Amino acid sequence: MLDVLIVEDDPILLDFLTQEVSNHINVPERRVRNASSLKRARYLISQKIPDWLLLDLHLPDGSGVELAEEFARDNLKAKIIILTAQADQFAVPAVLLKNVHALLNKADGLAPLREAIWDVCRTLDRDLPDLNALTPRQLEFLRLIGEGLDTAQISKQLNISFSTAQTHRRQITRKLGIKGSALVNLSRNLPKVS
Repeated sequence: MLDVLIVEDDPILLDFLTQEVSNHINVPERRVRNASSLKRARYLISQKIPDWLLLDLHLPDGSGVELAEEFARDNLKAKIIILTAQADQFAVPAVLLKNVHALLNKADGLAPLREAIWDVCRTLDRDLPDLNALTPRQLEFLRLIGEGLDTAQISKQLNISFSTAQTHRRQITRKLGIKGSALVNLSRNLPKVS
């Protein structure tokens, strides 16, 4: 199971990011560690080094860049997603180029964040479902599950028979190796797949 540390000083955004990441890595929110300051983040890292960081740059007690540099220095394979309101004004320091997985602007919305989270998780944990194993139709079906539709509603939406819809669902479950609430959580948080 992946271990992530989210560092963000806005309490509402921190709660949201914690929920978003927990859905992606399919663990309860209480298992996703988070901090709203450098001091707390450093303490949590000293207790257990996370697999990756989701990091804001501007924190009340200093710069997230300092934390990123410390994390990368102590963990050569460190992966970092930087989420900031000033992404267009920030240049990733050379020492962090190999560790910064994504630099995202908060104003760009949820889709790029979900894609970056999914991508970093797939990079670190090959046991996560491979969405590329799905056909375009199965991926469309999975997205409709994420919109809260049941199999009967999806069959109507896609103009296919109920038994064909059931077959799609079974194939998705088999290919991804997940079912039930894990499948629903995944479908709600789907990244774009090329």
